[in-house]
Order: sequence, then C-alpha cells, then structure tokens
Amino acid sequence: MFKLLVEGNTFEHRENLKNNKFRWDPAKRNWSKTSEDGELMKSLAREYSEQGLQTTLTAFGNDRNERKYFVKESWIFNLESMHDMLWVLENDIDEGRLQFPFTIANKEIKNWDDFESLRNECYEMEHIAKSRKVTSREYNRIRSIVAWRVEIRYAVCMAAGMSESEAGKCFEDM
Repeated sequence: MFKLLVEGNTFEHRENLKNNKFRWDPAKRNWSKTSEDGELMKSLAREYSEQGLQTTLTAFGNDRNERKYFVKESWIFNLESMHDMLWVLENDIDEGRLQFPFTIANKEIKNWDDFESLRNECYEMEHIAKSRKVTSREYNRIRSIVAWRVEIRYAVCMAAGMSESEAGKCFEDM
C-alpha cells in the first residue's frame, strides 16, 4: 500500500485532486490518497511536484502475518461453543445421522481425519484468539468458523419455533 500526501498552495489544484480521489484533511491541511498501485502513486507524486506542490509518498506493509486484530468476546464465545457443536456432530456421525462428506465453515469434511483436523483447528483458533492479537489470515478463518456457528444457532432457533426476527438476533454480533 502507498499513501501520498499533497501539501502547499493546493487551492487551485483542488478539483484535480478531487478527480484523482484525494481527500482533504482540514486539521492537517493536506490532501491524501492511498492505493495499492505504486506506479500510479509515483506518477501522481511526480505530477504534483512538477506543479510546485509538496508531496510525500509513503509505502507501508500489508503483511498478512502482522498481528493487528483483537477478536471480539462474542466471537470467542462462539469458538468455545464449537466444542459442543463438534461433539454433537461426532455423535451424529457415530450414530449414522450424519455421513461424510459434508461442509463445515467453508471446509469440506470427507473423513475422520478431516473432522479431527477441523476440531484441532477450532481449538487452536480459540487459544490464539484468547491469547493475543491475531493476523489477518487467522482473523478471517476465525470469522468463517464463527459465521458457520452463528448460522447453525439461527437454524436451531428457527426449528425450535422462534420468530425470524428473534432468531435473527444470532447475527447481531457478526
């Protein structure tokens, strides 16, 4: 990602800056734009510099392995409730009410090894979520697991005769 700041006497350039999707910050009295297109940002920096404006182009990382997200308490609750859900699914498989293959949290479960792998992943994601900030990759996976759990909770509420508006409250913490 790149961020370009444009400062100086920008008044006569404001329409051009707006057309190039820059945003005005009245507190800092500058225009800024972020983009993943480094060549575009370098070109814009050159263009505005040639017009006598001060430009500052900064590159910053978008590292998927950087730990920067906290997981909501409600998501941790849903990760914890996966223990019970996986236990129920294991019993359903053992008693023949559920058969392979099936899909859980965007992951196809073809056999016991896949099921055990999902169980371990859920426990690991719960531990990670409780212990520290998570990476964007971990955050997205946790969100996927939680979304699946919430969908199941909604289906159970609907099957129990709850109104759709009441059952829909399951999705409020997503």
